[in-house]
Amino acid sequence: MKLIAPLAFAVLSLGTLAASPLSVHRPVAQHPQDGPGNIVEVATEAGSFGTLLAAAKAAGLVDALTGQGPLTVLAPTDEAFEALGKETIANLLKPENRETLKTILTYHVISGKVEAKDALRAGSAATLAGPEVSFSLVGGKLLVNGEVSVLANDIAASNGVIHVINEVLIPPTPKPEGRLVVGFFSERPGEELARYLGVDRNATLLVSSVTKGSEAEAAGLRAYDLIVGVNGRAATSEVIGEEKEKAGYGGAIHLDILRKGQKMTVDAKVGVEEG
Repeated sequence: MKLIAPLAFAVLSLGTLAASPLSVHRPVAQHPQDGPGNIVEVATEAGSFGTLLAAAKAAGLVDALTGQGPLTVLAPTDEAFEALGKETIANLLKPENRETLKTILTYHVISGKVEAKDALRAGSAATLAGPEVSFSLVGGKLLVNGEVSVLANDIAASNGVIHVINEVLIPPTPKPEGRLVVGFFSERPGEELARYLGVDRNATLLVSSVTKGSEAEAAGLRAYDLIVGVNGRAATSEVIGEEKEKAGYGGAIHLDILRKGQKMTVDAKVGVEEG
Protein backbone atom coordinates (compact mmCIF):
# COMPACT_ATOMS: atom_id res chain seq x y z
CA MET A 1 0.00 0.00 0.00
CA LYS A 2 1.39 3.42 -0.91
CA LEU A 3 1.04 5.27 2.40
CA ILE A 4 3.67 7.99 2.55
CA ALA A 5 5.17 9.98 5.45
CA PRO A 6 4.37 12.24 7.19
CA LEU A 7 1.20 10.23 7.69
CA ALA A 8 1.72 7.25 10.01
CA PHE A 9 -1.40 5.29 10.77
CA ALA A 10 -2.50 3.60 13.96
CA VAL A 11 -3.59 0.07 13.13
CA LEU A 12 -6.29 -1.41 15.32
CA SER A 13 -5.50 -4.47 17.37
CA LEU A 14 -7.32 -6.29 20.13
CA GLY A 15 -4.61 -5.26 22.55
CA THR A 16 -4.82 -1.55 21.86
CA LEU A 17 -8.62 -1.70 22.03
CA ALA A 18 -8.50 -3.19 25.50
CA ALA A 19 -5.55 -1.20 26.80
CA SER A 20 -6.22 2.40 25.82
CA PRO A 21 -8.08 4.75 23.47
CA LEU A 22 -6.96 4.32 19.88
CA SER A 23 -4.92 7.15 18.46
CA VAL A 24 -2.48 8.12 15.74
CA HIS A 25 1.06 7.62 16.94
CA ARG A 26 2.70 10.30 14.79
CA PRO A 27 1.63 13.74 13.56
CA VAL A 28 -0.64 13.99 10.54
CA ALA A 29 -0.99 16.74 7.94
CA GLN A 30 -0.78 19.59 10.45
CA HIS A 31 -1.12 23.32 10.10
CA PRO A 32 1.43 25.07 12.27
CA GLN A 33 -1.19 26.86 14.37
CA ASP A 34 -4.36 24.85 13.95
CA GLY A 35 -3.39 21.17 14.22
CA PRO A 36 -4.53 18.64 11.60
CA GLY A 37 -5.91 19.82 8.28
CA ASN A 38 -9.39 18.94 7.09
CA ILE A 39 -10.28 15.53 5.67
CA VAL A 40 -9.36 16.46 2.10
CA GLU A 41 -6.05 18.01 3.17
CA VAL A 42 -5.09 15.00 5.28
CA ALA A 43 -6.00 12.60 2.46
CA THR A 44 -4.11 14.69 -0.09
CA GLU A 45 -0.92 14.80 1.97
CA ALA A 46 -1.11 11.03 2.55
CA GLY A 47 -0.58 10.47 -1.17
CA SER A 48 -2.61 7.25 -1.30
CA PHE A 49 -6.11 8.55 -2.00
CA GLY A 50 -5.85 10.20 -5.41
CA THR A 51 -8.76 8.24 -6.91
CA LEU A 52 -10.98 8.87 -3.89
CA LEU A 53 -10.29 12.61 -4.06
CA ALA A 54 -10.90 12.70 -7.82
CA ALA A 55 -14.17 10.85 -7.31
CA ALA A 56 -15.22 13.23 -4.53
CA LYS A 57 -14.57 16.17 -6.85
CA ALA A 58 -16.54 14.56 -9.69
CA ALA A 59 -19.45 13.86 -7.33
CA GLY A 60 -19.46 17.40 -5.92
CA LEU A 61 -18.57 16.29 -2.39
CA VAL A 62 -15.38 18.28 -1.78
CA ASP A 63 -17.22 21.13 -0.02
CA ALA A 64 -18.83 18.67 2.39
CA LEU A 65 -15.48 17.01 3.15
CA THR A 66 -13.78 20.35 3.78
CA GLY A 67 -16.68 21.80 5.77
CA GLN A 68 -17.13 22.05 9.50
CA GLY A 69 -18.30 18.47 9.98
CA PRO A 70 -17.61 16.44 11.94
CA LEU A 71 -17.60 13.48 9.55
CA THR A 72 -16.16 9.99 9.61
CA VAL A 73 -14.75 8.76 6.29
CA LEU A 74 -14.05 5.13 5.43
CA ALA A 75 -11.35 5.85 2.87
CA PRO A 76 -10.47 3.26 0.22
CA THR A 77 -6.88 3.45 -0.96
CA ASP A 78 -5.90 3.88 -4.60
CA GLU A 79 -5.21 0.13 -4.67
CA ALA A 80 -8.76 -0.54 -3.49
CA PHE A 81 -10.14 1.49 -6.39
CA GLU A 82 -7.78 -0.21 -8.84
CA ALA A 83 -9.43 -3.53 -7.97
CA LEU A 84 -12.66 -2.23 -9.53
CA GLY A 85 -10.94 -1.96 -12.91
CA LYS A 86 -10.02 1.07 -15.00
CA GLU A 87 -13.16 0.87 -17.12
CA THR A 88 -15.47 0.85 -14.10
CA ILE A 89 -13.70 3.82 -12.55
CA ALA A 90 -13.77 5.74 -15.83
CA ASN A 91 -17.51 5.14 -16.18
CA LEU A 92 -18.22 6.24 -12.61
CA LEU A 93 -16.35 9.50 -13.20
CA LYS A 94 -18.53 10.41 -16.20
CA PRO A 95 -20.97 13.31 -15.59
CA GLU A 96 -23.99 11.14 -16.42
CA ASN A 97 -23.07 8.77 -13.59
CA ARG A 98 -22.63 11.49 -10.99
CA GLU A 99 -25.58 10.39 -8.82
CA THR A 100 -24.42 6.76 -8.80
CA LEU A 101 -20.92 7.88 -7.83
CA LYS A 102 -22.33 10.15 -5.13
CA THR A 103 -24.32 7.27 -3.66
CA ILE A 104 -21.24 5.04 -3.56
CA LEU A 105 -19.05 7.71 -1.96
CA THR A 106 -21.60 8.80 0.65
CA TYR A 107 -21.87 5.13 1.64
CA HIS A 108 -18.32 5.67 2.93
CA VAL A 109 -19.24 8.70 5.06
CA ILE A 110 -20.84 8.76 8.51
CA SER A 111 -22.16 11.89 10.17
CA GLY A 112 -20.23 12.68 13.36
CA LYS A 113 -16.82 11.66 14.62
CA VAL A 114 -16.86 7.87 15.08
CA GLU A 115 -13.57 6.48 16.31
CA ALA A 116 -12.83 2.77 16.10
CA LYS A 117 -13.74 2.03 19.70
CA ASP A 118 -17.07 3.83 19.27
CA ALA A 119 -17.78 1.96 16.03
CA LEU A 120 -17.21 -1.39 17.70
CA ARG A 121 -19.32 -0.42 20.69
CA ALA A 122 -22.23 0.60 18.44
CA GLY A 123 -21.79 -2.29 16.00
CA SER A 124 -23.17 -0.30 13.08
CA ALA A 125 -23.72 3.24 11.85
CA ALA A 126 -25.91 4.93 9.27
CA THR A 127 -24.08 6.41 6.30
CA LEU A 128 -24.95 9.60 4.44
CA ALA A 129 -26.19 7.37 1.61
CA GLY A 130 -28.81 5.92 3.97
CA PRO A 131 -27.91 2.24 4.49
CA GLU A 132 -25.87 1.27 7.54
CA VAL A 133 -22.38 -0.20 7.64
CA SER A 134 -21.47 -2.71 10.34
CA PHE A 135 -18.30 -3.00 12.40
CA SER A 136 -16.81 -6.10 14.00
CA LEU A 137 -13.54 -7.30 15.45
CA VAL A 138 -12.34 -10.65 14.05
CA GLY A 139 -8.94 -12.07 14.91
CA GLY A 140 -7.82 -8.71 16.21
CA LYS A 141 -8.79 -6.97 12.95
CA LEU A 142 -11.48 -4.35 12.55
CA LEU A 143 -13.84 -5.27 9.70
CA VAL A 144 -16.49 -3.26 7.91
CA ASN A 145 -19.55 -5.20 6.75
CA GLY A 146 -17.91 -8.39 7.94
CA GLU A 147 -15.27 -8.59 5.21
CA VAL A 148 -13.60 -5.27 4.39
CA SER A 149 -10.47 -4.72 6.46
CA VAL A 150 -9.61 -1.47 8.20
CA LEU A 151 -5.92 -0.99 7.42
CA ALA A 152 -5.56 2.01 9.71
CA ASN A 153 -7.94 3.77 12.06
CA ASP A 154 -8.55 7.07 13.83
CA ILE A 155 -6.60 9.32 11.46
CA ALA A 156 -7.25 12.77 12.89
CA ALA A 157 -8.59 15.64 10.80
CA SER A 158 -9.84 19.04 11.88
CA ASN A 159 -13.36 18.17 10.78
CA GLY A 160 -13.56 14.49 11.65
CA VAL A 161 -11.69 11.22 11.43
CA ILE A 162 -10.52 8.84 8.69
CA HIS A 163 -10.38 5.03 8.73
CA VAL A 164 -8.46 3.50 5.83
CA ILE A 165 -10.04 0.45 4.18
CA ASN A 166 -8.78 -2.04 1.61
CA GLU A 167 -11.91 -2.28 -0.57
CA VAL A 168 -14.49 0.04 -2.05
CA LEU A 169 -17.82 -0.45 -0.31
CA ILE A 170 -20.79 -1.04 -2.60
CA PRO A 171 -24.15 0.09 -1.20
CA PRO A 172 -26.83 -2.60 -0.94
CA THR A 173 -29.46 -2.60 -3.66
CA PRO A 174 -32.61 -0.88 -2.37
CA LYS A 175 -35.49 -3.29 -1.88
CA PRO A 176 -38.17 -2.74 -4.52
CA GLU A 177 -41.72 -2.36 -3.31
CA GLY A 178 -43.87 -5.46 -3.58
CA ARG A 179 -44.68 -8.87 -2.17
CA LEU A 180 -41.80 -11.28 -1.57
CA VAL A 181 -41.78 -14.16 -4.07
CA VAL A 182 -39.57 -17.16 -4.81
CA GLY A 183 -40.32 -17.61 -8.50
CA PHE A 184 -42.35 -20.81 -8.44
CA PHE A 185 -45.79 -22.16 -7.53
CA SER A 186 -46.34 -25.39 -5.65
CA GLU A 187 -49.11 -27.52 -4.21
CA ARG A 188 -49.49 -30.55 -2.01
CA PRO A 189 -49.30 -33.77 -4.10
CA GLY A 190 -52.36 -35.98 -4.32
CA GLU A 191 -52.65 -39.00 -2.05
CA GLU A 192 -52.15 -41.53 -4.84
CA LEU A 193 -49.08 -39.75 -6.22
CA ALA A 194 -47.57 -39.39 -2.75
CA ARG A 195 -48.16 -43.07 -2.05
CA TYR A 196 -46.67 -44.08 -5.41
CA LEU A 197 -43.58 -41.93 -4.80
CA GLY A 198 -43.25 -42.98 -1.19
CA VAL A 199 -43.35 -39.45 0.26
CA ASP A 200 -45.31 -37.82 3.05
CA ARG A 201 -47.81 -35.59 1.27
CA ASN A 202 -48.12 -33.42 4.40
CA ALA A 203 -44.40 -32.60 4.24
CA THR A 204 -43.92 -32.48 0.46
CA LEU A 205 -44.76 -29.96 -2.25
CA LEU A 206 -45.12 -30.53 -5.98
CA VAL A 207 -43.81 -27.67 -8.14
CA SER A 208 -46.67 -26.85 -10.46
CA SER A 209 -44.88 -24.10 -12.42
CA VAL A 210 -41.72 -22.00 -12.43
CA THR A 211 -41.90 -18.32 -13.34
CA LYS A 212 -40.12 -17.64 -16.61
CA GLY A 213 -37.00 -15.55 -16.12
CA SER A 214 -37.11 -15.95 -12.34
CA GLU A 215 -34.18 -16.75 -10.06
CA ALA A 216 -35.79 -20.13 -9.37
CA GLU A 217 -35.65 -20.95 -13.08
CA ALA A 218 -32.04 -19.76 -13.21
CA ALA A 219 -31.22 -21.97 -10.21
CA GLY A 220 -32.56 -24.99 -12.10
CA LEU A 221 -35.92 -25.63 -10.44
CA ARG A 222 -38.39 -27.31 -12.79
CA ALA A 223 -42.09 -27.99 -12.93
CA TYR A 224 -42.99 -31.36 -11.36
CA ASP A 225 -40.00 -31.32 -9.04
CA LEU A 226 -40.93 -32.58 -5.58
CA ILE A 227 -39.78 -30.35 -2.73
CA VAL A 228 -39.13 -32.54 0.30
CA GLY A 229 -37.32 -30.03 2.52
CA VAL A 230 -37.05 -26.27 3.00
CA ASN A 231 -34.01 -25.08 4.95
CA GLY A 232 -34.03 -28.41 6.75
CA ARG A 233 -37.71 -28.18 7.63
CA ALA A 234 -40.76 -29.98 6.28
CA ALA A 235 -41.90 -28.74 2.88
CA THR A 236 -45.19 -26.91 3.36
CA SER A 237 -46.56 -23.66 2.00
CA GLU A 238 -46.46 -22.20 5.50
CA VAL A 239 -42.79 -23.09 5.95
CA ILE A 240 -41.87 -21.59 2.58
CA GLY A 241 -43.66 -18.39 3.58
CA GLU A 242 -41.82 -18.24 6.90
CA GLU A 243 -38.40 -18.98 5.40
CA LYS A 244 -39.01 -16.48 2.62
CA GLU A 245 -39.63 -13.74 5.20
CA LYS A 246 -36.55 -14.74 7.18
CA ALA A 247 -34.34 -14.64 4.08
CA GLY A 248 -35.74 -11.32 2.90
CA TYR A 249 -35.22 -9.67 -0.45
CA GLY A 250 -32.05 -10.91 -2.11
CA GLY A 251 -31.72 -13.84 0.27
CA ALA A 252 -32.31 -17.47 -0.65
CA ILE A 253 -34.08 -20.53 0.68
CA HIS A 254 -32.50 -23.98 0.41
CA LEU A 255 -34.75 -26.56 -1.24
CA ASP A 256 -34.22 -30.32 -1.11
CA ILE A 257 -35.95 -31.83 -4.13
CA LEU A 258 -36.62 -35.13 -5.82
CA ARG A 259 -36.51 -35.27 -9.62
CA LYS A 260 -37.17 -38.62 -11.27
CA GLY A 261 -36.10 -40.36 -8.08
CA GLN A 262 -32.83 -38.41 -7.79
CA LYS A 263 -32.14 -36.20 -4.78
CA MET A 264 -30.98 -32.68 -5.58
CA THR A 265 -30.67 -29.29 -3.94
CA VAL A 266 -31.66 -25.87 -5.27
CA ASP A 267 -31.22 -22.43 -3.71
CA ALA A 268 -34.20 -20.27 -4.66
CA LYS A 269 -33.47 -16.56 -4.39
CA VAL A 270 -36.14 -14.30 -2.91
CA GLY A 271 -37.36 -11.46 -5.10
CA VAL A 272 -40.37 -9.18 -5.15
CA GLU A 273 -43.52 -9.10 -7.22
CA GLU A 274 -43.69 -5.50 -8.35
CA GLY A 275 -46.84 -3.63 -9.14
